[in-house]
Amino acid sequence: MAGPDQTWTPARIKTVIGRRSHKSMTLSAIARMLHRHGFSHQVPARPATERNEEAVIGWVKETWPQVENSWRRSTPGCASKTKPASRWRRPPPASGPDADIHPSSG
Repeated sequence: MAGPDQTWTPARIKTVIGRRSHKSMTLSAIARMLHRHGFSHQVPARPATERNEEAVIGWVKETWPQVENSWRRSTPGCASKTKPASRWRRPPPASGPDADIHPSSG
């Protein structure tokens, strides 16, 4: 998500939170949350000396689009943590000689 400048701004973090969790937070709430968890605004004093600018440009053009799009679904998903197969369902009607006895009245 951090582009070529490698700076994670509250606005960029808000975008990631919205895309991943489908929730919206204000920029001030994000800043407070980050501060509460020990993060502070930091900018590198200078670029790393071992940084290969050509490799970075190639990665941003070729690899980053694949990474960025890999988590996106082609169809809308469900945010529910409950699987449809595990939802409570009414048991099938009883059959046999004890079919008229209700389990809770027994």
